[in-house]
Amino acid sequence: MERIRNHIIDGVEKTCILLGSEDLQPPKHMMQGEKEPGYILIDGKEDLWSWEGLCTIEGQRYVYFDKLALEPFDSIAGVHRDKALDFVRDLAGLLLKHGEAFTSPLVGLVTMWRFYIVDGRGILALPPDLGDLVSTYMSEEERFEGHGAYMRSNTEAGFSLIRQMGQLLYYALTGVKPYGNADVRASGFHEVPLSIYREELFPTLDEKTEGFVSFTLHAREREQRDIMGNRRADENLAWFLDKSSGLSWDVPSFSTEELAAKATAIASTERVQSLMADIAKKAKRRTFWRQRGAMIGAIAVVAVIVAALSADYLVNLLEPPYTRDMDQVQVIEAFYEAQNDLDVDRLEDALKGCGAPQSTEVINLFVSRQTRLAYEMMDPHIEVADWIAQGRPAIPDTAYVYGITDLEITQVADNQYHVTGSYYTPYPYTEEERIPDEEVAASGKSIVYVYDMWQDFSFEWNNRGWWNITDVSDIHVTYRGVEWIDTYAVTNDMVLGNVPATDGGSESAEVAVDN
Repeated sequence: MERIRNHIIDGVEKTCILLGSEDLQPPKHMMQGEKEPGYILIDGKEDLWSWEGLCTIEGQRYVYFDKLALEPFDSIAGVHRDKALDFVRDLAGLLLKHGEAFTSPLVGLVTMWRFYIVDGRGILALPPDLGDLVSTYMSEEERFEGHGAYMRSNTEAGFSLIRQMGQLLYYALTGVKPYGNADVRASGFHEVPLSIYREELFPTLDEKTEGFVSFTLHAREREQRDIMGNRRADENLAWFLDKSSGLSWDVPSFSTEELAAKATAIASTERVQSLMADIAKKAKRRTFWRQRGAMIGAIAVVAVIVAALSADYLVNLLEPPYTRDMDQVQVIEAFYEAQNDLDVDRLEDALKGCGAPQSTEVINLFVSRQTRLAYEMMDPHIEVADWIAQGRPAIPDTAYVYGITDLEITQVADNQYHVTGSYYTPYPYTEEERIPDEEVAASGKSIVYVYDMWQDFSFEWNNRGWWNITDVSDIHVTYRGVEWIDTYAVTNDMVLGNVPATDGGSESAEVAVDN
């Protein structure tokens, strides 16, 4: 069955995209009122786009709209391979502007069945609700190809879309999704290197471009955190667009069938067969130990689980939040204390029906903190209010200062509050604000970026007897500058988190903040 086809409807030729069997009924609300818009981006010009309705053709349900020359986005690995970098950059630019509407809330990726190539020179992005409707008709295999194949462990949340854009470029070069193979995924995501495909598929591609694609796939967690800072995954696509802007893309175009045949021929070579055999062995070992470890763990804790289910689980499930006796201002103060402590459970304890925009940031810093505690035996996190209260003393050269202070909470309406404060973070919000690493290293100091921030909160009274936060706006920031902080070398005999006092501590931090 054709996924994209033209069809005469009421005497006018329309373009149709397949949903699936007519037996499945779409939600009625999608057929009523004003439709959620999608976007068309052609030659740098963005326009709103909308579909018209649903029709049935040969027992299959389609969505139809004004005639367009459409092709699946997968054609970047076929007839549009020679322009794949341009299309991926266009996609990244579209997501940078509208990313929250299209990004999966669970894993921070985009589902590729939402996007099509238009007229061989632009992109159509289906509206979010229509993209969701398309997915309900899909098979599990189709969902995997358009979404699951791009998931990868050891990817920081804020780096996920950068890595997905890199996977799309790998796919365009090779005709193979790097992590689509089950053994590749099970073995720890060790894909076939691009260098193996070079001679046959892209012999004249600039090595700098190949290196950039490889970096997006293999960047270590520390490198990912350095790039992403405190920004969301869609916001970090600004980095991808900047770094890819000067790359060349000297890649020949093939038909989808030609590229698939070439990729199959490469896969059958002795070198690749040997590599895949090693990957399969590694996958088998990892799967064995993962399953065996799970079985041993299950046997060891079964008694504890039974006890928990019989008592503590039900108690914890019904336990009121720790903010239950607080008024609204106190709940807000507790919210920021939890953020400063990197405690996401407390951060979200008083929320109901909404999420805290800073949760991802707090989770990233918490995971980083626990990892470094395990390896470095020293807590790198210094809460800003404590640091300021101590007179801004020198800190360990492996530590950072983080948190929000100077809170001012203003009630602006019934159960609505506006909060301002000073935001201290080890990462800048934009690349323009970043102090070069070489300059920081040469100074022998550490830095903390300082911002003015504001955020809005709405509350409702819970019928069980406490206040719940029901809406939290994004954190809005204005750059003030950086503080340069004296540091000292960490020695083996220093205990966790022990920051020695300094004489005249308030002079140990050189303040370079624009007021």
